[in-house]
Amino acid sequence: MTANALTSSVAPLDPARFERELDGKPVRLFTLRNASGMVVAITNYGAKIEQILVPDRAGRLDDVVLGYDNLEGAIGGSPSMGAFIGRYAGRLGHARFTLGDSEYLLGANNGQHCLHGGFRGSRMRVFDAVQRDESSVEMRYVFADGEEGFPGTLALSLVYRVLDSNELVLDYEATAQDKPGVASFTSHAFFNLNGESSGSALDHELMIAADHYLAMDAELVASGELLPVEKTLFDFRQPTVLKTRVGEAAAGAGAQTLDGYDSAYLIRRESPAGLALCAHVSAPQSGRVMEVWSTEPVMQFYTGLQPQMSLPGGPGKSGQVYFQQQGLCFEPQGYPNAPNCPAFPTALIQPGHSRAGSTVYRFSVLPG
Repeated sequence: MTANALTSSVAPLDPARFERELDGKPVRLFTLRNASGMVVAITNYGAKIEQILVPDRAGRLDDVVLGYDNLEGAIGGSPSMGAFIGRYAGRLGHARFTLGDSEYLLGANNGQHCLHGGFRGSRMRVFDAVQRDESSVEMRYVFADGEEGFPGTLALSLVYRVLDSNELVLDYEATAQDKPGVASFTSHAFFNLNGESSGSALDHELMIAADHYLAMDAELVASGELLPVEKTLFDFRQPTVLKTRVGEAAAGAGAQTLDGYDSAYLIRRESPAGLALCAHVSAPQSGRVMEVWSTEPVMQFYTGLQPQMSLPGGPGKSGQVYFQQQGLCFEPQGYPNAPNCPAFPTALIQPGHSRAGSTVYRFSVLPG
């Protein structure tokens, strides 16, 4: 379907509503477009994805990510929404880890743990940004030695690209400058394939390409153990409608249920390198489909665990206050809490070496 054949009741976000100087740096909104009519808007505050317009089965464009239509909303709203997460994605237990003979104490911003890089990880930082062409933008941020307690200067380069095949590609590379350090990154967009104002996303059908999930303690900190998904509520190897597993509707049917998901999966791979399919999610109402592909070994799947709890901040782009379980997060990343789990592959980066990765969100529609 060509861009000219598409219709939309949703306008692209106004870049002027994101223009401001913050922390001595200019903040902007960068709008990416492809030849197929897809539109993606990203601000360099937290490298946050604020809008993704893609067609449904009838060729109607709608916005499929939760977010804000101005910088004040992005700053005051849900801190991870749409953000590129670093220096370390997920929870680092007790906000500390040891390298060699040195113990490093981190920002404990999630109870006694460090979540998503601490109080001011990359999700609260202004990236240097340059739009390279109509379909791509490059963003850079340098983590200072000691920032949020992490050792070493770490230079991060991040490129967002929109392909004509309706794919949003994230390519990133972080290079240690002066000291050994640790790093793990992810993208934290909240997706609703029926549109960001459509309410609960639990009617979506989900497949996760994983035979094992990561054991976590009561405070959702990874322990270093892998558990089989077979015969558990964490098994999404076959497409499953989320509302059959989550909440009161499922409980009314007499099934075992969860309050929601905040779970990490070890992605099944045919080869150790390159992109692997992490998840396939579809919304029968709109007909939209999204596949998540990544070079990362683990994917965190998040719905929120308290559907009656509103997300921080004011109204979103539609003027409605967002609630948990109205958006689904698919967060490819390194092993969570790896610096504290000897059984996991190392997250260490030596000076002069880099950690690179790619994640792709691929959009299409159901057949028929």
